[in-house]
Amino acid sequence: MKNPLTRIFLIVLLLPIAGFSQTPGEIPRIINDNKSVTDLVLLELNRERSLQRENLDFRIKQIDSKLSTLDESLKNTSSATEKVDKLVQRVQILEEKQSELDKNVVSVYKYNYSSAVLNLASMEREIKPLNLFNSSREFYTTLDKVSNPMTYEGYAAWFKEFEKYIEDNKKDEARLNALSHILNVTGNLAEGTPFTGMFAGSLFDGIGSFINSLGRRDRELREKSLKMFKLTTTVSQFTHDKDLIETEWKAITKSLDELKELQDKAMEKNIVEILGINRADFKRNFTDETDAKKRTEYILNISKIAENKIAEEKNKNPENWKQEYYNQMVAVQNLKIRFGTLTFRILENLDKYKSLINKYKGDENLKTRIAELDLKLDMVRNSFESTFNPQVYIKASNEMYIVE
Repeated sequence: MKNPLTRIFLIVLLLPIAGFSQTPGEIPRIINDNKSVTDLVLLELNRERSLQRENLDFRIKQIDSKLSTLDESLKNTSSATEKVDKLVQRVQILEEKQSELDKNVVSVYKYNYSSAVLNLASMEREIKPLNLFNSSREFYTTLDKVSNPMTYEGYAAWFKEFEKYIEDNKKDEARLNALSHILNVTGNLAEGTPFTGMFAGSLFDGIGSFINSLGRRDRELREKSLKMFKLTTTVSQFTHDKDLIETEWKAITKSLDELKELQDKAMEKNIVEILGINRADFKRNFTDETDAKKRTEYILNISKIAENKIAEEKNKNPENWKQEYYNQMVAVQNLKIRFGTLTFRILENLDKYKSLINKYKGDENLKTRIAELDLKLDMVRNSFESTFNPQVYIKASNEMYIVE
């Protein structure tokens, strides 16, 4: 029975990603490589923005100095004609200052919208956590082994004895007849039919009847049956506790699907509609491109296109040029925060397995497999955190824009 989290990442696996043919060991490098590209381009944008800010500060200081000098001169001017001339000069200087401040607003929007586009593009790769998927497969194989009593030594052979008892006595015992029917419906228990719910209740009753039917001559089988009964009840409770944790994966799957849909719409709006970039070209040159240098150059060019679009819009619509780009920036930031929150939920749910492990690690029947499961869980968690640190991700999302 396939685990819900595995299904999440199987869905994710079907999404396009660069390096699909890469080995699992290379996947962390690919994802971290993508982060390096993002950081590199943002660093370049920050450098340019810092230079612009320094130049602006210098020009504003010069203008303020000119204003101070002119104001002092006005105080000492008695000629009406000179005062008029100087007042005209003052207005011109103030207009010059306002022009510089307006340029700065445009510059801030250029940076912020470029950052939005860059982060949106980066999500094309970040939303596909194949690193976790590849690590988790081994973890869930071990988890399924813990949950399936048929994989424990001696259980399958003993269960055949129990099934023989059911078949021999089902005509005389209604509960055994019902249990026989359930066993036929569920099919091969070795494939992982969970020993929970109504099935577990019927199974417990049947095993109890089987043990009670064994006399002194069947002492060895009775002792083995008692041991297997204990194993069955423990595994059943473990599976029940595990299923409570896994219920959350359904909600996470839904959230992931919704996030991907919103991200696709944002890509269509910004990359295609606003920037005029062909989606297939973008996929080829960024999403599927494995050369970090080429990806860096490509996304840097896109950031320049985004900056030019801001300038064009300002010229075309000087009175109301900000709103559309502001809306898109907010939408992208919300997507990033939402994705960060989703990674936090995944990490939080992974931590619930730790509590499950701690609960059963002392059980005489399960402890060996639980110890193995604990090691695999640590691998999954470390793998996830090395790719996505939810708190850092959310913090970065909240700080992705300049506010002046």
